[in-house]
Amino acid sequence: MTNVQILALVTLALILSQTKADTIKCVDLILQAVPCQGFLLSQGVTPSQECCVILQDLSRDAAASQPNRQAMCQCFKAATLTFPIDIQKAERLPQLCNFTSTIPIDPNVDCSKV
Repeated sequence: MTNVQILALVTLALILSQTKADTIKCVDLILQAVPCQGFLLSQGVTPSQECCVILQDLSRDAAASQPNRQAMCQCFKAATLTFPIDIQKAERLPQLCNFTSTIPIDPNVDCSKV
């Protein structure tokens, strides 16, 4: 990970952690998802095993409650607006990592409806 990517990640995490006090903190979510960055930023052909395990765990957390889903949704939405995430790859993650997603990684999603 380059210094610029680390700085962008930390900046996003700090901004999001100060804008809303959610059940799930965006800063924690972004830091957990770092193993997925190579795939999501179009550098990798497939997500790493570590990325998939993390996403499977996050999917279970999202299923636990609507506030969790909405907090994760807001965080992922902000990430898609901040980082050059390949949305088509993001859409394929549930299939590639064998989990059911209740949260789209999409810059246009209405998080109040998840």
